[in-house]
Amino acid sequence: MPRTAENTNWAASVDSIVSRAPRSASHRDPLRAQVRLLALLSSAAPLNVLLGALASYVETWTEGLHCTVLLVDPTGRLLRPGAAPSLPDAYTRAIDPVPIGIGEGSCGTAAARREMVVVEDVERSDLWTKYAPIALSYGLRACWSVPIVDDAGALLGTLALYYRERRAPSTRETDLIQFASSLAAFVMQRHRDGERLRTTDARLEAAIWGTDIGLWTSGIDGDYSRFDKWCERFDIDPCDGPDQDRRWRERIHPEDVERYTRTSDDAARGVIEHYVVDYRILTRSGRWRWLHERGKVTARDGSGVAQRFVGVCFVIDEQKKMEAALRTAEDRYQLAVDAARLPVWEYDVDGDTVIGNLYWHQVLGHDVTEAEAARRVETWRSNIHPDDVGRLSQVFSGDAADATGFFESEFRIRAATGEYKWLLDRGRVVERAPDGAPRKVMGISLDIDARKRMETVLRESEQRFRGAFEFAAIGMALVAPDGRWLRVNRALCGIVGYTAEELLTTTFQAISHPDDLHADMEYMRQLLDGSRSHYDMEKRYFHKDGHIVWILLSVSLVRDDAGQPMYFVGQIQDITARKHAESQLVDSEFRYRTIANLVPGFVFEGVVRDGHPQPTWVSSGFERVYGCNLDRFIELGAKSFYDEATRARILAGASTIAQGSDLNIDVSLWSTDGVQRWLRVVARGVRTGPGAVIDRVLGVAQDITEQKRLEWAVGEATYQEQQRLGKEIHDGLGQELMEVALLARGLAASARKGHQPNADELDRLSVLASRTISTCHAIAQGLAPLSEAHGGLVQALHDMVDRQYDPSGPAVRFNAIEDAPIRLQWPSTDHVFRIAQEGLTNALKHAGAQSINVTLDVQPDTVRLEISDDGVGLSPHAAESAGLGLKIMRYRAAMIDAHLSIAPGENGGTLLICECRQPA
Repeated sequence: MPRTAENTNWAASVDSIVSRAPRSASHRDPLRAQVRLLALLSSAAPLNVLLGALASYVETWTEGLHCTVLLVDPTGRLLRPGAAPSLPDAYTRAIDPVPIGIGEGSCGTAAARREMVVVEDVERSDLWTKYAPIALSYGLRACWSVPIVDDAGALLGTLALYYRERRAPSTRETDLIQFASSLAAFVMQRHRDGERLRTTDARLEAAIWGTDIGLWTSGIDGDYSRFDKWCERFDIDPCDGPDQDRRWRERIHPEDVERYTRTSDDAARGVIEHYVVDYRILTRSGRWRWLHERGKVTARDGSGVAQRFVGVCFVIDEQKKMEAALRTAEDRYQLAVDAARLPVWEYDVDGDTVIGNLYWHQVLGHDVTEAEAARRVETWRSNIHPDDVGRLSQVFSGDAADATGFFESEFRIRAATGEYKWLLDRGRVVERAPDGAPRKVMGISLDIDARKRMETVLRESEQRFRGAFEFAAIGMALVAPDGRWLRVNRALCGIVGYTAEELLTTTFQAISHPDDLHADMEYMRQLLDGSRSHYDMEKRYFHKDGHIVWILLSVSLVRDDAGQPMYFVGQIQDITARKHAESQLVDSEFRYRTIANLVPGFVFEGVVRDGHPQPTWVSSGFERVYGCNLDRFIELGAKSFYDEATRARILAGASTIAQGSDLNIDVSLWSTDGVQRWLRVVARGVRTGPGAVIDRVLGVAQDITEQKRLEWAVGEATYQEQQRLGKEIHDGLGQELMEVALLARGLAASARKGHQPNADELDRLSVLASRTISTCHAIAQGLAPLSEAHGGLVQALHDMVDRQYDPSGPAVRFNAIEDAPIRLQWPSTDHVFRIAQEGLTNALKHAGAQSINVTLDVQPDTVRLEISDDGVGLSPHAAESAGLGLKIMRYRAAMIDAHLSIAPGENGGTLLICECRQPA
């Protein structure tokens, strides 16, 4: 064993003691060796010095013996040199270290087997194969080794005896080596215990100084002492001397005296064995210092009264400051927890239990009070969703935590309702086992159930959007603010003929028609500056093969959370076919308008509202007829253009259109310049959809003013000619025939007087002439029945009825109600008479009536003609299948703006009414 300066000093000190011991006659003096060993054992000598003395003592037992001690190293797998006083250091170094194991020489094997190993010849022993050459080179031939174990059975090392000749131990030598092993164990344990004691003392002294601990003892007799100058270091008066306890208590803060006295007195009386108390004491400089004192009774008298105390004092000023700061921080923490309603928890990993505050339980739906929450213990893993348990068990590992040691984890936990809800836990491991495994974890839980559900909804929405985007029937695209295509769907590729890959390498500007690009870019600028939320426009793209594609573009802008533009969302509909149809429609509309404007009159369109058509568009001919446009016409109203009868006829005709019948009537009107005009209106209702009601009207209004004027002129000329013929027949031919009749009558009288044979012929000639005169009068009256010579309309109707007298026919009566003079002028009176004439003729021919009544009712505003009979009446379809006579009557009524109706009478038969307005 190498000798150090320390070892040499210890050896020199002991040798000075041993030198005074008596000597033996032997070279190896056992007595001196034993004295030396005992002297070292009573000292603080190092272990190697003690073991060296022990080995030297053993070597005195037998001549030629070399003793060595090997020690177990801290790993417990190797033996290292402890002492070998008589062997060369080179040998010790050569075998160092010796592994503990079978075949590792006598010592390694003894340590492994925990039993004595005797090798009589190292050269022949299998245990020494590895070490025999070394031992032989130093002249060592036999080695006996025994393990050294402590009282607890732990291996401390080995003790070996070497011999330079082959040799086996005797029984006595076996006992001696076992004794040597026990002695070595004693030496090693005693040294270990002494080292521990010295270490403890050193640690205590260092702790007292390093941690500011004041050790003290006191007795009932007033004896009081401290371990060091603790009081001086902290400016505290130790109050040494008589009555120390009273004077010490006088320096304690008034608020703390009662607590200190009660606690220490309880210990003195035996109520408690030891006491602990915090209090403030006044220092020499006059400031208060906090102390933490722990005291214990170490001796009591027969009655149990304390006789002696021992204790410690700590200066805890900083601790008290920290406690105050901690209370403040705790108050702030609790305020923050309560204000934010933070769910806080503490998890015991080994017990799988969690304790949470009130808000944590509320998150899980537990109906508990704050006090109940503090006591309630919940299991954890069993409440975690099965899909999350495995992942969540990894979050406590070091890899899952950030640089500050905190971790985050999202998982599902079973709530009080039995349903799972999402939580976000943030926490850290606050306690670990010696192997580093987490034991306690603290953290908070955030309720993210709504967020996770929203994420699920958004994810599903994104999937739906992706499906809708990719497979939409219309084109869809995401476009960057600079116009780059970011994403396009199949429909858009089909519209423009490019693949998605081709579009993603270009911009929308590249395929846009230049005439549309400026407006499109301006709309995009307005979206970017926020003045517009979206825009729609029709524009043109160039198809990949070169032709133009018309599209309807709808665009909106998506922004990020900071309000910055991300991309445009565009919807693109192919409207090329619609544009072609619109072009054709425009052409058709142009042709239609052109033709409509060429119509002599105008074309009109309208809608059916409340069962009546209302015009919505008219061609340009409308202004030529009415003297104003359609808006002005609507503003003035129908009363400004039509008389009441005409308005009634128009409304009646409009009702027939709404019911599905065509309209065909002639109407008169007064234009804004006061000119009377005539229109022939033909109109038809239109259904805009299958099965729909009639909601539109299309029609043509033909201007027949010139035709009406021509008819009027023809009628006037005919009337004048009839008047002239009637007058000539009445005044000319009638007078001449009268003369012939008178002449014939005279000649007949003369012939009869002269008995001439031709008297009868002359009489017949006279009668024939008279009949011819009557016929001429009738013809003259028929040609001009309303001449002043015949008494006007009333008389003409009266005469007409009288001429119909036939005893075998129906009774025909005429009744005139003349409450006002007739102001109707020709040809109105003539048309009324002709209508009466035709109506009476029809009744006589077709009614099969017993009586026929003709009534003329003349009122200040109207002239009303009624012809009623009690005949068979009209058939249901008589109006539709009317003959020429009925058409003529309607024509005449239209000529004078009269309202003509033919309908069944109240009591059967037929009632004809013709009513016209009297001129002002």
